[in-house]
Amino acid sequence: MNLSISSLPGMVILLICLLGAFGFAWLVAILLRRYLPESSRADATYITSNYMGAFGTFFAILTAFLISSEYATLKSAQSYVGQEVAAATQLASASATLPPPDADRIQDQMVVYLTSLPGAEWSSLSNKKPEDSPSGRHLSDLQQQVYTLSERKYPSTAALSSMAGGIEEMTQARRQRLVIGSSSLPLPLLVLCLVAGAALIVNALVHVVKAGTKYSFLATGLMLLVALDTSAILAIKDPFQGPFIANAAPIEKLVEEIQDGRYKPWVNSR
Repeated sequence: MNLSISSLPGMVILLICLLGAFGFAWLVAILLRRYLPESSRADATYITSNYMGAFGTFFAILTAFLISSEYATLKSAQSYVGQEVAAATQLASASATLPPPDADRIQDQMVVYLTSLPGAEWSSLSNKKPEDSPSGRHLSDLQQQVYTLSERKYPSTAALSSMAGGIEEMTQARRQRLVIGSSSLPLPLLVLCLVAGAALIVNALVHVVKAGTKYSFLATGLMLLVALDTSAILAIKDPFQGPFIANAAPIEKLVEEIQDGRYKPWVNSR
């Protein structure tokens, strides 16, 4: 089981980041008041003022890049879910032209495969262990069911072609999903983001120590900004776990349609 911060609910991630930012600021404030002499505070404020803009710009650019990159990854994962559902719908529709025993066999195997995705597949991908997912085996079984039909004489060429195209699209979509699941946010970039945020907080606290607590709103605002940006990155960095994940609702809807007999014309005609 993956127990990383990104697997937690969004509000918990935000709370952890807020506690981390304010806890760090509290510690830095104590150290500055204790070890930064009054005579050196003016010089320290002058030096940090020169770096405040640079650190702020760097932090803003880096966090914007990370959030945008991770959001694009999430959208890609969702698009492949849609692609797979469209291909599975094509396969189910084509199987409806088969004799009932063959159609039942194909659609039952589809249900087994599709129901394994939101649970076992998502969990395996979030743990970066796609080989542990049973979905690959279920998809192989479905492929065998489809390809076996090509050896028989009664299915129409159009049905066989449509089913072969559907199973191929499903396979390609799953391969792309595995690629996305095996990738992760580079740790050095995340560390660099945290360092830049910490530097911003330290810079602000140096000003507060020199100018007095009446300027504490500056440090407080920066602490909130750092915590919010960091929590956003952590919450969105894994498209298969956490607050923001690839939506499996289209898969579940298709499974429901298959189980209700939508792709079994002999059931609907009764």
